Amino acid sequence: MSRKVAFYTFGCKVNQYETEKLKYLAIKEGWDVVSLNDEPDLFFINSCAVTHVAERKARRLINYIRNHYKNTKIALAGCYPERIKLLLEELKVDFLLDNRQKWEFFGSNEDSVFLVSEDRARAILKIQDGCNQFCSYCIVPYLRGRERSKSLDYVIREVEELVARGHKEIVLTGIRLGAYGHDLGDKNALVKLLTEIFEIEGLYKVRLSSLEPMDISDKLISIASHPKLCRHWHIPLQSGSDEILRKMNRKYDTKYFSDLVNKLREKVPDIAITTDIIVGYPEETDEHFEQTLEFAKKIRFMKIHVFPFSPRPFTLAGKLIPLPPKIIEERKRKLLDLSNLLWEEYVSSFIGKEIEVMIEEKESDIYRGTTDNYIKVEFKGPYYLEEGNYVKVILEDIDEEKSKVYAKLAKDELKIG
Repeated sequence: MSRKVAFYTFGCKVNQYETEKLKYLAIKEGWDVVSLNDEPDLFFINSCAVTHVAERKARRLINYIRNHYKNTKIALAGCYPERIKLLLEELKVDFLLDNRQKWEFFGSNEDSVFLVSEDRARAILKIQDGCNQFCSYCIVPYLRGRERSKSLDYVIREVEELVARGHKEIVLTGIRLGAYGHDLGDKNALVKLLTEIFEIEGLYKVRLSSLEPMDISDKLISIASHPKLCRHWHIPLQSGSDEILRKMNRKYDTKYFSDLVNKLREKVPDIAITTDIIVGYPEETDEHFEQTLEFAKKIRFMKIHVFPFSPRPFTLAGKLIPLPPKIIEERKRKLLDLSNLLWEEYVSSFIGKEIEVMIEEKESDIYRGTTDNYIKVEFKGPYYLEEGNYVKVILEDIDEEKSKVYAKLAKDELKIG
């Protein structure tokens, strides 16, 4: 009788990639991958510890499984175990697996197989792990270790395998994606990799998950307008105050960031630039926060992902006196309001225009997908369209929740495949 395992993922695209690979390894070892409703023998949680909220969500899920699935064993894996190293009974789990042990659990190692993605639309591909930066608020270097990259040849083979299986869009990701190849002695490795990937027949789009400002070179900007590279770059800012950036141990100032964005927009005028900003850093004053608001307006981000400061063990900022929760919540609200305005401003500039979208979901004759510049759209279409198809649509209207855009198929709609 086969064993049944269900998976759940918290956190970043790196974790999502690793869970897909862990599923495949489990299947190779004779496990049946099922949903939680199938009452699995094992519930495998790939966890996150970047914020205390992520840890709290993992604990709540563990308690839920314990209360509702008495015969299911629980494996807590990933970054949370890296941080806590607690006795098993303290979290009520059966297996506590760090980022190395989670691969050994299914009898193999991460690089023993290429990724097989269940997502018909796009595939996430991790090409780099670890970080050497040690920003004052960030626990990730302690959880993921030093920077390390896959070889260019190995990544190319992985991309070719994914394309051969029908994936037309690949999302390249890493803990510090822009540092790909630096540990191998090549500061231009990401540019070389992208240049080779663009030549792979059958690959339609490449999307970059997140790039640190100091890792975006002029050579990387020089290929930003390539038709296979998505017009969406996520560049974490973290603060619009130079003083706070110094305290955070970020390796740039606002002038550097502004100049970088200007270079990108010169190359790709309608590029969507999204960002991360931390609110309520322990030494952030009202003046610092106002500087952040004004700088975000100046940059005209397409979207801002707002993170309330979360004190993390081992970090320098974790030892500082936190700001009152009321102040943090108020700053978060103001920044989210600005983000909504900036999103509407950017998207409105495309209303009435024709744009290409990859179908991600299909529900009767309703299709949903994402454009290469990160606009979520919904439209009606004929029955024969499938997930993973690219079609041309005309954007018509923004929904009331300001989260997606309604569209219609263009008259010269092209089914790309």
